[in-house]
Amino acid sequence: MIALTVGFPRVVQVSHTRFLLSAALVVSVLAGKADAGDVAFPGAEGYGAGAVGWKGGEIFTVTTLANHGPGSLRQCAETAQTPRVCVFAVSGTIDLHSPLRVGSNTYIAGQTAPGDGIQLRIVKGRSGTLVLKNAHDIVIRFLKARPGPSEEMSPTVDAVTIENGQRIYLGSLSLGFATDETFNVHVSNSTAADITLADSILALSLDDSTHPKGPHSKGALLCSAEGRGNQCGRISVLRNLFAHHRDRIPDIKGTEIGPIEVINNVFYNPISQFGEFYDLLGDVAVAYLGNIALTGPNTVRKTPEAVQVFEWEDNNTVSLWAEDNVARTPPGCRRRSVDVLDETAQTRQVAPGSWTLTTRPMPSTEVLDSVLTRAGDRIEGRRAPDSLDETVIEDVRNCTGEVIDRVEQAGGWPEISAGDLSVAIDSDGDGLPDAWEQTRDGLDPTQADDPWDIDAVSGMSYVETWLATMAGDER
Repeated sequence: MIALTVGFPRVVQVSHTRFLLSAALVVSVLAGKADAGDVAFPGAEGYGAGAVGWKGGEIFTVTTLANHGPGSLRQCAETAQTPRVCVFAVSGTIDLHSPLRVGSNTYIAGQTAPGDGIQLRIVKGRSGTLVLKNAHDIVIRFLKARPGPSEEMSPTVDAVTIENGQRIYLGSLSLGFATDETFNVHVSNSTAADITLADSILALSLDDSTHPKGPHSKGALLCSAEGRGNQCGRISVLRNLFAHHRDRIPDIKGTEIGPIEVINNVFYNPISQFGEFYDLLGDVAVAYLGNIALTGPNTVRKTPEAVQVFEWEDNNTVSLWAEDNVARTPPGCRRRSVDVLDETAQTRQVAPGSWTLTTRPMPSTEVLDSVLTRAGDRIEGRRAPDSLDETVIEDVRNCTGEVIDRVEQAGGWPEISAGDLSVAIDSDGDGLPDAWEQTRDGLDPTQADDPWDIDAVSGMSYVETWLATMAGDER
């Protein structure tokens, strides 16, 4: 366990973390390693790393790309009443008629899909693709969620919406074609906390589309709220690429239950604003560390700072730990001046190390290359970025691309290859494919074994070992 203690007593501290000490930090460090049972998977980081309620549950194999029915992702994600892991024997695009409302204690393991994986889009209805409402202990990894415009005007088409969610880990996702927020954490008369969004691409939200307010291309909104008694915090936004949004990259509110981390992200080509931090919900603490803010072809000439702080409530404050961030014009773009912090943000800074981080930040000099070679639904040696993600990545490298109004401007939804479906054959129906069982002592692909038995090599259960292997996780 790592404990970093320096006076910021109102902020909840986090254990099972790794941390890189800056020269300015004066702290005490107790180094250790989290037990595999305490985190969602080897290498899980951020406040959502403790999303483990699915462990020991049913292994459900998705066998169809149908919107609903037997063997569908919806059947796994929504209808089961017990913990479960959704694994895939198919790849391709699922045309949804309504959002997937993911229930508690669920792991959607997109890394298990053959070929190019799973893409979600909305073909009917007025909402987005994934809704996690009043739910806890959810892991969603290696998935593409790109809803597209709603049939009718709608203010609720997000790629991912979390409402009153706790212990949630979202990683290696490709999110786009939303008409409201691409990613939204919302709280309504309740609590939203212990959430991670990591290693993902959030790009190409639709601007002048079907949102009733008109142009509305947004990146991420953390801690929007309605009702009373709301608590929202302990959210980690780690190593993501945001590209081609009007603004909200990200917008942050929050309360005193714990800080919000924005660490090692790349923000590219907003039209009007980068990040906006508000005191509207309560006292909010933000760690903004090692981020890269890049202007682009659509960015207004009088470019605002990467972080703007707005304190509008007399009794609330914003506390900002900002360190090792870069704001600049990338090569190939029209040169302009851009600063990291606005005037108010500069006055709201706290000392480095004022509270515990849940991850070890990379130096900003390493962030751009690392994020561009890692973020999104890709797995080294097995799944490359699809054509849409590859275009976005090249846009950042070359200062190209634009904020769009219609999906067609980006070439439409990519075709998703089915790949070699034989790799998913599971003769004994125990949830583990034959090809993988043949590599492990103690497993027999012709006999249904207990996938939750412990693998002698990894020390984890067989199914967790397989999930980690397919994801390329390091233990």
